[in-house]
Amino acid sequence: MNRFILFLLLCFHISLFAETKTIYEICKPEITSFCQGVKPTKARILQCLKERGKNLSEACEAGQNALSDSMKEKSQGFCKEDVSEYCRWIIPGGGRILKCLFQNEASISAPCKAVLNEN
Repeated sequence: MNRFILFLLLCFHISLFAETKTIYEICKPEITSFCQGVKPTKARILQCLKERGKNLSEACEAGQNALSDSMKEKSQGFCKEDVSEYCRWIIPGGGRILKCLFQNEASISAPCKAVLNEN
């Protein structure tokens, strides 16, 4: 029982940590290892970590999940029509929707481009 409570507290602490620091700070070692040469925008780093990041630290995993949730919320508002038009056949998960949007970046709407290029 005590281990379970300790585990919950640790998870809560990691999620708070992830909310107060940027993905660039939390996942610096992982970004250095897996994402060399990737344009440093939140969406591109997130897509890179989802696609290439294996064995992420707990803090980076929590930061990635928090950023993923935040990006989903923003993109559902600004990229919903673009996803419907260009990525409707893509199975969500693992950064595949982001990858599709990047592949169609020249054609997507300006608000969606702004979300994808947010630092």
